[in-house]
Amino acid sequence: MQIQRKPVTGILLALIGGLIISLDIPVIRLGDGAPWAFIVFRGFGMSLVLGLILLLGRNLTDTPERPFHDADFVTVGILYGASSILFTTAVFTTSTANLVFILAFNPLVAALFSWWLIGEKPGAVTWIAIALTIFGVGVIVSDGVETGNTFGNILALLTAIVLGLSIVKTRQSGKDMSLAGTLGGMVAGLFALPMVLLSGEMPNAMEWVLLNALIMAPAGAFALSLAPRYIPAPQVAMFFLLETILAPIWVWLVFAETPSERSLIGGAIVLMAITVHSAVQIRRSEQ
Repeated sequence: MQIQRKPVTGILLALIGGLIISLDIPVIRLGDGAPWAFIVFRGFGMSLVLGLILLLGRNLTDTPERPFHDADFVTVGILYGASSILFTTAVFTTSTANLVFILAFNPLVAALFSWWLIGEKPGAVTWIAIALTIFGVGVIVSDGVETGNTFGNILALLTAIVLGLSIVKTRQSGKDMSLAGTLGGMVAGLFALPMVLLSGEMPNAMEWVLLNALIMAPAGAFALSLAPRYIPAPQVAMFFLLETILAPIWVWLVFAETPSERSLIGGAIVLMAITVHSAVQIRRSEQ
């Protein structure tokens, strides 16, 4: 295991990735329908772009030699693809509030896996930040959390577990996994393809779908897959929550749907926790 400790680099990568995925919801809505087709284009588009980098720009990354023969690369790629499948299925089987709240446990899951598999015991500041992010997301969705939809809730929990494990496995490998989305996108795209073939539905605004598939998804996957090489897994997982707090803002700006007061309060709590935790880690690295 060759873990590098460059918190500024890792935080910057996680921030970029988190900001990019926070735009997913408004872009999906602008794509206008056909969610399974969106997943197919997104998965195969990400696989295509990152695959071209893998073939033509290998010198731009430290991707393992013969990556598809590298157990760590294959494991991380499959885990990322599985988390995308679980998330998408959960979207259709449970409420958005339930899904968002359960996914807020992703940093906690990553912290426990990191402690167990790597021996990186999170400090008190990290535990406090995790607790605050869960509390903040709880405030955001407090009006909509339900007790039903057990199957969907289980899928959401599995999403948090698989995503947390994928981040930790990336961290544990110490390798450059920035192009693991080549495999992850293929896994997600192949899963959704039969649904598209059966329904025959296609998005009405392909320009937004292609923007996500060829630019946003590859860039977000690249940044978030590389970040665990430089910062602990729980910290990377916190940046995935930027989608929860920023998506309502983007929807407000694009569709004029005013976010609720609780969304703003909860989002401020989560953003404060991530910012303070990142600042503490950077300060400690400089001492």
